[in-house]
Amino acid sequence: MKKQINKLWGTAFNQQPSEAVLAFTAGRDVVSVPPADAVLLPYDVWVDKAHCVMLAKTGIIPVADAGKILAGLLELEKLVIKGKFHLEPSKEDVHTNIESWLTKKLGIEVAGKLHTARSRNDQIVTDMKLYLKDQMLMYVSNGTGLAQTLIKLAEIYKAVSFPGFTHHQHAMVTTFGHVLAGFATMIIRDIERFEGWYKLHNQSPLGNSVAYGTSFPINKKLTAELLGFDGPDLNSMDAITNRWEPEADFAFAITILMNHLSLIAETLILLATSEFDMIKLADAFSTGSSIMPQKKNPDPLEVIKGKTAFAQGQLVSLLAIGKANFIGYNRDSQWTKYIIMDLINECKLAPVVLAGVLETMTVNADVMEKWCHKGFIAATTVMEQIIQNSHMPMREAKVKVEQLVKTGSDKLDLDPKKVISLTKSFGGPGKNSMKTALKKLKKKLSSHKTWLLQKQKEKEHAQELLWKHIQTISK
Repeated sequence: MKKQINKLWGTAFNQQPSEAVLAFTAGRDVVSVPPADAVLLPYDVWVDKAHCVMLAKTGIIPVADAGKILAGLLELEKLVIKGKFHLEPSKEDVHTNIESWLTKKLGIEVAGKLHTARSRNDQIVTDMKLYLKDQMLMYVSNGTGLAQTLIKLAEIYKAVSFPGFTHHQHAMVTTFGHVLAGFATMIIRDIERFEGWYKLHNQSPLGNSVAYGTSFPINKKLTAELLGFDGPDLNSMDAITNRWEPEADFAFAITILMNHLSLIAETLILLATSEFDMIKLADAFSTGSSIMPQKKNPDPLEVIKGKTAFAQGQLVSLLAIGKANFIGYNRDSQWTKYIIMDLINECKLAPVVLAGVLETMTVNADVMEKWCHKGFIAATTVMEQIIQNSHMPMREAKVKVEQLVKTGSDKLDLDPKKVISLTKSFGGPGKNSMKTALKKLKKKLSSHKTWLLQKQKEKEHAQELLWKHIQTISK
């Protein structure tokens, strides 16, 4: 029997990468993405149920008809959950597919009443907001996981001497824990940016119709409550015209996150090279070469960098779509759906993969400390000590130390731990500063976990309330 080769590398590895890591690095090479509206199916059904309940409660459609429509929607929802409801391209979009299915089942006399007092314009904007809210919570969850990993490692390596760099050259002595805590601070700020999006865009567009409201006596406050929004839009034209804006804000938040992840990835890539030799990446988060037997490549980290460039391009595309809208709906805004979905799917696992890289890497503390004796890295601290001990003007002390650098004096080679002990400023790598900073970071992280739990409960509450209304109508 002939041997089957499924992968062109890896026999030299002690541990194979997970399927998730391989999928992350392979991208779309061998898999496709589902249709955008297939992703929106559960959200469109949720919106339909809330709208139908409202139509019945306000007397816009008979309760008996609403009960039949809701029963049909519940049946369709079960098909969606089981993966047995498939979109037909001939029916254009998710909204038409669902209405067509209901019409076939209930007849136009009943099903034809569901679309009363709304348009596909407010319908899709509502669908997208619900989808984006769920994706936002996923990004917050993944971000908190990464931040937690970074804080834990910062605690472990807070006293490990490490060479700080500027311009890719030795700058000042710090600790590896201080660097990791800096990364954690970035990620927590990213989490706060995501949460800010939630507050900014958590208003319901349902009921805005084509952009200019409706003459039906609808209850937008009720549908907002049943969909888990803070309330309805203040202006019916705004959300329809600016369909690109929540997407662009989300894309901006993702792009800043990815820039931070790319920064961390590039740092780890360099530290893992044989030239630096400060860390070793685990086999599970590396890949090999199809021709070079010795290669162990940091592909997951390089893919993060590639996806960062992709994110920046998608953000620019969303901004470009929104720059020239006339008031009301504009069909070109349909493409914001594809852009943001692609962006979300490409980048959502990046924080998870990076957390895995960090958790499994091996740190060479001895090499890190050796690098703290190179490149006159203690020169700035020596200068500061001269100033403090002799009250010499800073500019004069700097010239004095520059002369020591010029002559290659060993007076500039200090014990790295001594340098750290002399570093007193808050936010720096000093013992007391790190202790306080890590405590504050942990407190911030805890508050974000609480926020995430609260938002998840708010969604559950809205769905429970909707179910109670459906039960009263269906009796």
